[in-house]
Amino acid sequence: MAEKKEEKKAARPAAKKAEPVKAKAPAKAAAPAKAAPPPKATAKAAPKAAVKEKAKPKAPVRRAVARPATRVIRREEETRPRPEPKREPAPKVEAHPLPTAPSGHAAVIAADGTSSGTVELPAAIVSPAARRGVLFQALIAALANARQATSATKNRSRVAGGGAKPWRQKGTGRARQGSTRSPQWRHGGVVFGPNGRKYDQRMPAKMRRAAFAQALAAHAATGRILVVDEVRFDGDRPRTRDVVDWLARVGNTGRAVLVTAETNDGVGRAAANLKEFDLRTPVTLRLIDVLRAQTVLVHRPALDALVARATVGAAR
Repeated sequence: MAEKKEEKKAARPAAKKAEPVKAKAPAKAAAPAKAAPPPKATAKAAPKAAVKEKAKPKAPVRRAVARPATRVIRREEETRPRPEPKREPAPKVEAHPLPTAPSGHAAVIAADGTSSGTVELPAAIVSPAARRGVLFQALIAALANARQATSATKNRSRVAGGGAKPWRQKGTGRARQGSTRSPQWRHGGVVFGPNGRKYDQRMPAKMRRAAFAQALAAHAATGRILVVDEVRFDGDRPRTRDVVDWLARVGNTGRAVLVTAETNDGVGRAAANLKEFDLRTPVTLRLIDVLRAQTVLVHRPALDALVARATVGAAR
């Protein structure tokens, strides 16, 4: 019996020792459950980090800068062939002497620039009435009427300033002065300077017509008046080189003037760049144009109007 009691006593402390081990094991297992709050602490720390990030200065916004356009180099296969010129350069026509005509006649020029016979000129152009000095007087009058006469100077009343009297009338010992814009002062007005002068000269109509007829007669005597049958160029919009080629086919005209019955805008644009060629109508033709030109080309429909202008007794 005593042995049994001793065994029970020995067994009890072993159990007691085993119990605390069992009690500690669940305590250790429960430890992870208590460690769960750390995520809450991290959640609270997150706003602080966000506040710190907000407190940092923001980086400046980068602006878009335009870059220079780069040149695209295509491959040889992708290069586009250059278009061929639409029109080949026409061969230059060498000028030849003007066609001749008997006295009192004028050579006729066809549309292609070749000579096609002669035509008799009216007596008003071939043999006008001789009047001495009329041509020179008409030329001087035309040049004088072309002056603009815009040169002008300012007298003392037109110069700005000078309203106050420079000094008192007496007591200074100097000469009396009323304005600093007087002619004897610097920056003063000009005495007897040009101011609205007119250079116009008037000539009677009969004298003007006689001078115009004598100028045409001088060209007719040397065979420098040509009658053109038709003024026609290929295409609706002739070019300057077309006019140059046509004049070269006519001959060595030099400085020429073409008188047409009506205004031709197409030929006018084509001949606008030519310094040695003028386009006129019987109304716009001036005496200076006839005297300056070396050759006068007259369109056949405009010949009658030109003769009427050169006739002394004709009505206006």
